[in-house]
Amino acid sequence: MTDPLLRGDRLLRIAGWLAVACVAWFLAAMLSGVDGPIVILWAVTPVCAAITAALCMRTGRDPAVQPAARRFWRRAGVVHVVFALALATHVAESLNADLSMTSRLTVYSGLPQAVGLLLLVWSLLALPIERATRSRQIALALDCAILVAGTATFFLYFAGVEVFTQARTGNVGDIAWVAFMVVGLVGVLAVAKVAVTGSSVLSPDALRVLGAALAVGGFSSAMAEPLLVRPELDVALFAVPVGGFAIGLAARLQAVAAAHGRVGSGKRYSVLPYLVAAAVGALLVHAIRWGSDDLFPVAVAAVTVTGLVVLRQVIAFWENDRLFAQVAREEERFRSLVQNATDVVTITDPGGRIRYVSPAVHRVLGIEPELMRDTTIAHRLHPDDRAMVAERVAAVCAAPGTTETYRARLMHADGSYRWLEIISANMLEVPSIAGVVSNSRDITETVQVQERLSYEATHDALTGLANRTLFADRVNAAIGDAAADPRGSTAADPRVSVVLVDLDDFKHVNDNLGHRAGDALLTTVAERMRNSLRLADTVARLGGDEFAILLAEVEPSEIDRVLDRLAGRLAEPVVIEGHLLSVRASFGVADGCRDAGDLLRRADIAMYEAKQAGGGTFRRYHAGMTARGAERNELAAALRTAIVEEQLVLHYQPVVTLPEGRITGVEALVRWQHPERGLLGPGAFVAAAEQTGVIVGMGRWVLRTAVRQMAAWIAEYGVAAPATVSVNASPRQLQESSFADDVAAALRDHDVPAQRLTVEVTESTAVGGGATQDNLRALRAMGVRLSLDDFGTGASTLSLLADLQVDQIKLDRSFVPVPGPDAIAAAVVQLAAAFGIEAVAEGVEEARQAARLTEMGYRRAQGYHFARPMPATEVSARLSAPPVTAAVS
Repeated sequence: MTDPLLRGDRLLRIAGWLAVACVAWFLAAMLSGVDGPIVILWAVTPVCAAITAALCMRTGRDPAVQPAARRFWRRAGVVHVVFALALATHVAESLNADLSMTSRLTVYSGLPQAVGLLLLVWSLLALPIERATRSRQIALALDCAILVAGTATFFLYFAGVEVFTQARTGNVGDIAWVAFMVVGLVGVLAVAKVAVTGSSVLSPDALRVLGAALAVGGFSSAMAEPLLVRPELDVALFAVPVGGFAIGLAARLQAVAAAHGRVGSGKRYSVLPYLVAAAVGALLVHAIRWGSDDLFPVAVAAVTVTGLVVLRQVIAFWENDRLFAQVAREEERFRSLVQNATDVVTITDPGGRIRYVSPAVHRVLGIEPELMRDTTIAHRLHPDDRAMVAERVAAVCAAPGTTETYRARLMHADGSYRWLEIISANMLEVPSIAGVVSNSRDITETVQVQERLSYEATHDALTGLANRTLFADRVNAAIGDAAADPRGSTAADPRVSVVLVDLDDFKHVNDNLGHRAGDALLTTVAERMRNSLRLADTVARLGGDEFAILLAEVEPSEIDRVLDRLAGRLAEPVVIEGHLLSVRASFGVADGCRDAGDLLRRADIAMYEAKQAGGGTFRRYHAGMTARGAERNELAAALRTAIVEEQLVLHYQPVVTLPEGRITGVEALVRWQHPERGLLGPGAFVAAAEQTGVIVGMGRWVLRTAVRQMAAWIAEYGVAAPATVSVNASPRQLQESSFADDVAAALRDHDVPAQRLTVEVTESTAVGGGATQDNLRALRAMGVRLSLDDFGTGASTLSLLADLQVDQIKLDRSFVPVPGPDAIAAAVVQLAAAFGIEAVAEGVEEARQAARLTEMGYRRAQGYHFARPMPATEVSARLSAPPVTAAVS
């Protein structure tokens, strides 16, 4: 009883001590011839049965025990309650005046004991056993038959004949003895059943002890007559305490097994049938030696038992042949699976020497299995993996059943290394293996894909430079290293510097030469930046034409020299798509900060300052720049609010005919009705909107508002309404792939014909490529009019008129004659006439300018001389007013 649950069971200990005491007393009485107070022993037997009943009932109520087992132990408890009552009745009815006991059971006590024993045996026979094949079931039945036949032979030889002869007299006590012995034989059958088959619900320990208890009961019942040498003694005096203690111990062992999570299990074989057959053979020798009168029955029994054993052995041989065939099939299947599996299976000894390797090693490593046997894998491991693998193998060999999963690189026959995922298991204690089993799967392609994905997640796909994520990680790491420097850096220590680089006028390369040329230029810039810096420095592409540089342990004066050298290197001409190009860049430098986000923000502010200075230079961040950057950001936020809260308004400047001055069209111009500063013109906010991207949302609002107003004028004035309304499209708007769709949606929603909308673009915008050209072509396709604004101030004017189909050109105000030059204004109107497009003069502020333009041939004009930009209500008021004459009065 080593388990604490057993040692702590006081009731079980009491039953054990009572059993020991009863056996000692019985032996003393039988061997010494001293009667002693036998009545005390009889009085103890019902107490032992009651204790056994309590132990069985307790296990029958244990929720940890399986339901089927609980039912069995509750039945066993009821059986022992019957035993206790029967024994108590026997004590009361057989008590003599001299305190001696009779040696025969009365009908009131012996028969109830037999019934109780029969109930116990029935409960045991009802225990479920594990499933078995038909041949195994036959073998188990033969085992039980051998046990019962052998036990019955001994019973008949020693006591059976005499007991049955006496029972013929009709004496109740003798009949009770016969019944009790028959029940004992049935008990032997139950013992045989559990001994050779086991149970699926009783624990193995409980089953063994229970079998021993039933063996005690069955043997004492069957052999009661020859064991008794004195009439006042009865085998029940020791069988009840001993058997009861054994059954109580079995019940407790069942509860202990349930507490530890152990369940019952079947048995593959039992030696009891062979022992019984040997015992019957010994009995036959005994009968022959002493010339017994029962020699013939014993000989018949011996032959019968021997025949059963032979038959049992034949079935066992047949079952073994079947199992061997099944094992052979399983081995063949396993061999086929191993030989054709993609995983490499190896068995090594604790020292790492290979005892077996599957044929898959040739497919994975290009090596024949025979060449790897009796070698170690250490010389094939990548040098960087050897220590790790040795550590994992040592961990596997430390304890039986240990499993480790790890990755390692092994050399292929061609000299390359392959990544393997290895699962090693300690099976040293398995006799058929006695080694470390490893399953290795080739994951080289998976690792390569993972490495590629990891690289792509942290590097720019075009240039191969670090991307924004990796750059931020490097900046944080550099700041952490500086903070941990034992030299004791301070918060103002500029040992970590960040430089933001933005290419000047890169958009024109993309627009004029296409994105392929732009990508080639970006690749060249990335290579030159990488070659111009130290290996310890980090160069990243943050997006578009924006780059970043991380410089660590570089003094401010040295940074100036680095950037001068880098600017010069970038300015060197390079041939891209047959065009000779050079690159200018704006640099923003920030240092002296221990927060990565602040460093990048300050460098960005400094870079914008360099842009504002004209580009091609660098600026170092200082505190005054924050205010300007913050002001720009605040203005952008306010503009977004203005769009949402409808603070923006449109004013319209009429376009009139010359010389009549009749309104023929209007140009929509945005204004901001600021809640605090009043009405603001475009000069106060359009530039900031362009820089911050707010111009896209603002332009969308201007477009829809102007088209909606045009629809209202058409509905109200009909043919007297302005022929067209013009809206300005910024470069940022035209780069949006959805711009043409927005225009189409606005016209469709307000039912305005496309030819009544004019989209004005600048010459520099019109030469843009990519999305800009796609949007312009889409506008032309849907019938929207295109106008070149500020004509004459840009480049490639003639090529634009030849290649780009526009409906209108607008002469820039700087070329309007009187006091401006006549030549350019005259040339523009002649070009327009030659290409068959409309010419409009902007910025006409005097009557003499209007008169001169009329003389040159201009038929459209706008300017303060005719009307200032005005709200839509004022335009409506002028639609029916007399026209403003253009001639000088």
